[in-house]
Amino acid sequence: MAVRCAAVVIFGALVVLCALPCQGVNASDRQYLNEWAVEIPGGVDVARAIANELGYELIRQIGVLENHYLFKHHSHPSRTKRSADHITKRLSEDDRVSWAEQQYEKKRSKRAPLGGECKDCSVDKLFDDPMWNQQWYLQDTRTSPSLPKLDLHVIPVWKKGITGKGVVITVLDDGLEWNHTDIYPNYDPAASYDFNDNDPDPFPRYDSTNENKHGTRCAGEIAMQADNNKCGVGVAYKSKVGGIRMLDGIVTDAIEASSIGFNPDHVDIYSASWGPNDDGKTVEGPGRLAQKAFEYGIQKGRGGKGSIFVWASGNGGRQGDNCDCDGYTDSIYTISISSASQQGLSPWYAEKCSSTLATAYSSGDYTDQRITSADLHNECTETHTGTSASAPLAAGIFALALEQNPDLTWRDLQHLVVWTSEFDPLANNPGWKRNGAGLMVNSRFGFGLLNAKALVDLADPKVWKHVPEKKQCIVRDDTFQSRPLKAAGEISIEIPTKACAGQTNSIESLEHVQVEASIEYTRRGDLHITLTSPSGTTTVLLAERERDTSSNGFRNWDFMSVHTWGENPTGTWTLKITDTSGRMENEGQILTWKLILHGTSEKPEHMKKPRVYTPYNAVQNDRRGVEHMEDMLEESSVPPKKMEKSQAPAPVAASSFAQAPAQEEKPRTAQAASTPDIALLHLLQSAFNRQSPAIYPHSVASLSQAPPLRDRIPQQKPYKAQERLSPESSLYNDYRDSFYRDQADRHRDERLLQALFEILEGEQQ
Repeated sequence: MAVRCAAVVIFGALVVLCALPCQGVNASDRQYLNEWAVEIPGGVDVARAIANELGYELIRQIGVLENHYLFKHHSHPSRTKRSADHITKRLSEDDRVSWAEQQYEKKRSKRAPLGGECKDCSVDKLFDDPMWNQQWYLQDTRTSPSLPKLDLHVIPVWKKGITGKGVVITVLDDGLEWNHTDIYPNYDPAASYDFNDNDPDPFPRYDSTNENKHGTRCAGEIAMQADNNKCGVGVAYKSKVGGIRMLDGIVTDAIEASSIGFNPDHVDIYSASWGPNDDGKTVEGPGRLAQKAFEYGIQKGRGGKGSIFVWASGNGGRQGDNCDCDGYTDSIYTISISSASQQGLSPWYAEKCSSTLATAYSSGDYTDQRITSADLHNECTETHTGTSASAPLAAGIFALALEQNPDLTWRDLQHLVVWTSEFDPLANNPGWKRNGAGLMVNSRFGFGLLNAKALVDLADPKVWKHVPEKKQCIVRDDTFQSRPLKAAGEISIEIPTKACAGQTNSIESLEHVQVEASIEYTRRGDLHITLTSPSGTTTVLLAERERDTSSNGFRNWDFMSVHTWGENPTGTWTLKITDTSGRMENEGQILTWKLILHGTSEKPEHMKKPRVYTPYNAVQNDRRGVEHMEDMLEESSVPPKKMEKSQAPAPVAASSFAQAPAQEEKPRTAQAASTPDIALLHLLQSAFNRQSPAIYPHSVASLSQAPPLRDRIPQQKPYKAQERLSPESSLYNDYRDSFYRDQADRHRDERLLQALFEILEGEQQ
């Protein structure tokens, strides 16, 4: 097979990726707006002239993208399911216009499922903020040395006087309550804008559900003021924070680009806890404009050192989602952050993918503590959750590193994250492997838990040597012919490469690896794709997604992995595509592929000696894992009948609950159960009856006489009840889909779980 290495000319760190990453969203499902993004090389005067001639209003330039403008056509409907191709064509055919595209709504979801002044003080007395001692992830709150060490090691950094001074972070979200007592002293108007209403004030819109609390909570994690007797303490509590209001309304490619590229010479770090729907069936990435904004930020942001983009990896774990199908977390330009629970476990909402770089703490089991932050209406919260809460913690840690060394480039920071993240505190989770460069990596956690002290210490300009210039080597086979794939079949492609040896873009030490592929298949979610490096490191680029029934396949999709970081790419790579679903009607083909290697022509200085892993905590966590079902049932107020190990679980009836022992029946009165009550009972019955005899004594028809929920289920274990559901069960997904149809919301499982908790709490009262 003729394989060749193509030299690629790149300007600085600029890498041009696929301009058509948005797939998996059927055109018939789109809502088109009366707005057009237009590229006009002649500048703003020409743009204004064209707008006047053709009946448009020139709204603004799109972010920092020179010669890109947003037009609005007021005589066209503001929303329609049909694209106005004739209007787009008229614009495109104007000689002064090089490109035009009608804007359409993009579904974006927030990723939340449900002091230096006192150096000699004990940790619990370090600050007077009332919730400081609830911030378990920032301080070692163990009452016994036998318990696991949890904190992110920020206190040693603070005690050096490093608190984020001079660093600017902006939170791309649903707004920022900038006058909040715990945020206002650190608020930066120059890092803030409202792209939903097109004005400079990012203040969130209040409503009865406090839907738009997300951005304020994320910002609070980063920059809550210390020692002001309010809420808690931000990770970088003397940094400056701004907010971009862009999620509380219709999101378009132009709005995303404007947000991602906002004031890049002033803003250092962009924190984003949102993305395409984590529903287990969406494949989507940045549009043309957003991709250009990423590239501009990397090439020119921070005075050419590159903007830092921090992204929450996603909360689709319950839906069997895979963040390799999210083009934002899958980008080489973003630092994708996953979550670990207080028990050191991968939470139920977390997604697995090969692009995750590192992990920070967040919520987990129902009994686990969550994340503390500022909240709407000048309030405080201790219930911030999901990967939404992890990404801002990471952004705050990166702000500490930038104060220590403002000259760090975007690639320097990624290397620092890889080299200092901790494997040990998460070691009891499955999936860890040592790659060919000796680095521990896991598709759930990336290279491990962030360690602020280790990262900041290594970033010290007296210690850190900038990584060598970035190179890119593209490997492809010009003779490749499309190859068919069927169920129970496999495509294996061997890719020998010299990694562009002898050329100016030769690579000796890898960073990111991408496989850009076009694949047709009748059921996309049944595909499983792996890539094995010459060093023997096998990476899952795509795992099966049961809910993804699309026949759209992948078109020029970049599957990205960091798992071979530091390896030498020379040798033979193996790409495998399989379908083990057993659905014999499945068929398709791989049309094209290319292997894109990113890295350096020489080893970075810090990698010339092997990474040495030291114990993060001498005492391993022996409490990790889920309690046995018998233990859970003992916590219920109804004494269950214990099941013999050989006894099969009681079957779940389609329309009624199985009968329980007569002594559990007690006459009582209750209000008629609501539909959510019934849905919850279905959910929990399905979960518990898999491993125990039936404990629900009533049929759906007689729920009005049923005992309260507190007498029928372990109150504190709804998360674990959900964990009992098999991935094939449709109960949870059906309930979730129904919930979101009735209550449109972008907070994903946070609102759903909150509803379940409110049902439980209501029954207790």
